[in-house]
Amino acid sequence: MSNMRKEIDSLGVVEVPADKLWGAQTQRSLEHFSIGKDLIPREMIAAYAILKKAAAAANHAGKRLGDQQYKLITQTCDEILAGQHHDMFPLHVWMTGSGTQFNMNVNEVISNRCSQIAGTPLGSKTPVHPNDHVNMSQSSNDSFPSAMNIAAAVNVKQRLIPAVKNLHDAIAVKVREWDDIVKIGRTHMQDATPLTLGQE
Repeated sequence: MSNMRKEIDSLGVVEVPADKLWGAQTQRSLEHFSIGKDLIPREMIAAYAILKKAAAAANHAGKRLGDQQYKLITQTCDEILAGQHHDMFPLHVWMTGSGTQFNMNVNEVISNRCSQIAGTPLGSKTPVHPNDHVNMSQSSNDSFPSAMNIAAAVNVKQRLIPAVKNLHDAIAVKVREWDDIVKIGRTHMQDATPLTLGQE
């Protein structure tokens, strides 16, 4: 059995490692834009999974996306949000503008994982097509900035706000600990009204 499979895009046939969930466009990006060591931030993977799941829900509610495609896309996005398949997003930050290749990487991974779940061959684009179903009515000019906003909002809530609260709480401990240490205040290089170190 070959360790490569053939996938087809608008430019023709591309050989993709047989055990990978990405497709032709991701492989082309790897071949032409593997510049430096900086991969797309891992936070963008989860953000895109949230976005693709929401798009699938909207398209299903609008009767544009069938029940089977909707369920498979949702299941795959939930797997990605649970931390699975993150090694299937190998692209570097230095790629074409607007994040198109990363958007397609996400579409291809979701499509191929849906194929695995449905028991169809990788690269068959059935029952879920990366462009027609996963990317339905989306442009990377919109989806990439939206994913960036999602990633920023999630990280502000999950990382920044808790870190600022920890800093605030640590300073509050020192305020109480140093409340009875009196020192001279300083104003414009001169001694000023005494205050406690805790007040300072």
